[in-house]
Amino acid sequence: MNAGELIAKYKQGFRDFSTADLSRENFGGASLAEIIFLQAVLVEVNFTGANLNEANLTRADLTTANFFRANLSHALLTAANLQGATLVKADLEGAKLGQANLRETDLTGANLNGADLRGADLGGANLSGAFLLDVNLEGANLTEAFLKGANLDGAQLQDACLRGANLEGVSLSDAKLNTADLSESDARNANFYGANLTGAVLVRADLSGANLSHATLCHANLQDADLNGAFLTEAVLGQALLDGANLTKTNFYKASLTGANLLRANLSGANLNGTDLTEASLYAVESASE
Repeated sequence: MNAGELIAKYKQGFRDFSTADLSRENFGGASLAEIIFLQAVLVEVNFTGANLNEANLTRADLTTANFFRANLSHALLTAANLQGATLVKADLEGAKLGQANLRETDLTGANLNGADLRGADLGGANLSGAFLLDVNLEGANLTEAFLKGANLDGAQLQDACLRGANLEGVSLSDAKLNTADLSESDARNANFYGANLTGAVLVRADLSGANLSHATLCHANLQDADLNGAFLTEAVLGQALLDGANLTKTNFYKASLTGANLLRANLSGANLNGTDLTEASLYAVESASE
């Protein structure tokens, strides 16, 4: 079956094309809403500008497929293989992508608001400028993903792996990052206002200039992290590990650091006005402004 034959059958009312092999076919601009491509082989298929609203692509092989500006809103892509696919400016609002393979995919400027990506593999994916409001990325792999300028306000990232990810200028306001791994990530000037980072791992993360005001970082591991010029106004860092952290000019105004470990930390020029340091470990700490 080729693209022309499928489109003709679709227009006759057929919807189920499960397990079909349509590799390298061209569906650019086609209207295929609610089509069923369950376990279909769609390698290198061109879906540029196509309408796949509410399509069922569960476990489909979409390796290196092109979905530039395609409409995949509310589509089912659970466990689909999208490795190396192009999804630039695609509409994936409300799509189901749990356990999907999205390694090395290009999602620049894509709309993933409200999408379900639990357990998805986005290692090395490009999500720069993407819209991920209220997205569910719980347990997802975002190792070395590029998210510069993306909006993840309200996102669920519990247990997600963002090791080495580029989060420069990312907005994660009110996001849930409980026990997430952000080790060695670049989060310069990122917005974590009100985020929950309880138990998160931020070893050697670059958080310089980041906004962590009102964030919760209880039991977080910030060992050797760079928080130069970061804002932690009224943040809660109870029992946090800040051993060896660069806290130069960090603003801790009215923050809670009860029981925190600040051994070897550099607090030169930090603002500790109103900070609660009850039972905090302060041995060998560089001088700070009171």
